Amino acid sequence: MDQAIDSQGINMEIIQSQQHDDKQLSKLNEDLCLPCKVCGDKSSGFHYGVMACEGCKGFFRRSIQKKIEYKCHFAGNCPIERINRNRCQHCRFKKCLAVGMSKDSVRIGRYSKQIKQHHKDEITRLRSRPETQEEKEAREQREIELFTLSQKVLQAHEVTCLYTHKHTDRLLQAKQEYLSKFSDKSKMSLPKIDGCVLSLEERSSEKKTIWKLFCEAITPCVQRIIEFAKCLPGFQSLLQDDQMTLLKQSFFEIWLIYISRMISDSDDTIGIRENVVFTHEQLDKMGMADLWRRVFEFSTSFKLLNLSDMEIALFSAVVIMSGDRAGLKDARQIELQQEKFIECLRREVTRREMKTNHTFPRLLMKMTTLRSISALQTEKMICFRLGSPLVEIPSLLAELNDVTQEELPLNAGIHNNTSLIRTRLQKRPHDISEQLPLTKIIKTGGLFQPPTSISGTRTTPVELTQAIQ
Repeated sequence: MDQAIDSQGINMEIIQSQQHDDKQLSKLNEDLCLPCKVCGDKSSGFHYGVMACEGCKGFFRRSIQKKIEYKCHFAGNCPIERINRNRCQHCRFKKCLAVGMSKDSVRIGRYSKQIKQHHKDEITRLRSRPETQEEKEAREQREIELFTLSQKVLQAHEVTCLYTHKHTDRLLQAKQEYLSKFSDKSKMSLPKIDGCVLSLEERSSEKKTIWKLFCEAITPCVQRIIEFAKCLPGFQSLLQDDQMTLLKQSFFEIWLIYISRMISDSDDTIGIRENVVFTHEQLDKMGMADLWRRVFEFSTSFKLLNLSDMEIALFSAVVIMSGDRAGLKDARQIELQQEKFIECLRREVTRREMKTNHTFPRLLMKMTTLRSISALQTEKMICFRLGSPLVEIPSLLAELNDVTQEELPLNAGIHNNTSLIRTRLQKRPHDISEQLPLTKIIKTGGLFQPPTSISGTRTTPVELTQAIQ
């Protein structure tokens, strides 16, 4: 009974504290109201994640509820002010998104202390020194640039990724149907890969068979990861050697980000695509149980972040565009581009997470885990390649791991080549033969030419579907 009374007392104190904060903010707001982030009119409160006026709040709500698609009759960059905000609905809706309005954000009512304090600080700053027209235009231009960059990255992700939320839902259902055919998962047969014919050498042991099947299974996704990187703003302007270095050191990290939703803890399986499912037990037979243990652990923690396609796309861009990779020639240019992606990611995560600010730092910390797993994967691939040189690894995958026949001796023995393994892990060659597939994919269209609107306006859903098909 006493505990219940104490609990009620604590709740009353919290409510009174929140009411006091609201009154303070309202008093400040009466003296100097924050302008609407969209049109600059007097804001009426915190709507859809930003301070907005009643007009822009209602306009955004109608646009979302009715799923209206607007079209700009001018250049697509019309200025949005209080006096002309109804002139171009396309640019008004675009600016709503650019300043951070989101249907998933808190609409009206209480919001976090951090947001409240930010608004108090902003009101105090405006009271002491109002924002000039030049500062306002620069801020709005920056918001539009971040929004446009985020849309380009999302578009590249939607066109190239085999594991978007839409596709993953379908694949997970197909995976369950496939698993239902086997009453005992421990006796589940190895999947059949279309076009994969095993040689006598590859059938000589279960370890070699699984290695061959797994490499063939993930290669299509790896090819699309390269296409995604090519679509990233700024990537193709990098030195070709730096492009190849970034891809070699990040491809497995991106694959792990993508595949995490397809890894199931309940039945210890990983679904690569329809009817291509490996059990944890089968993967352990590849001779790298420590790697797969860490992969499954990463998947479990990564799924808890519950990221959207936009957040996964931006995080993947941040991982690829890492200027601290070994062997880069122009790291500064890469770092500058990565900073833009990080800012976009921070903006996207924080506008969704209004009450807490833990997801963004947790997400960046995942990069360290990804790198350690990727380094372990490279080591395992080199060890296997040295021990089983007659097992044919897909040429693109072999080059990404620096284990092509041109780079490793065919008759190398694993037991007397520990120094060679150490050298291969440290080496990141740039003088790659023009005949190797990675160079060709970087220089040419690769799997397909993505829609030209990747570098311009938003691609329609029909174009996206056609591109994926």
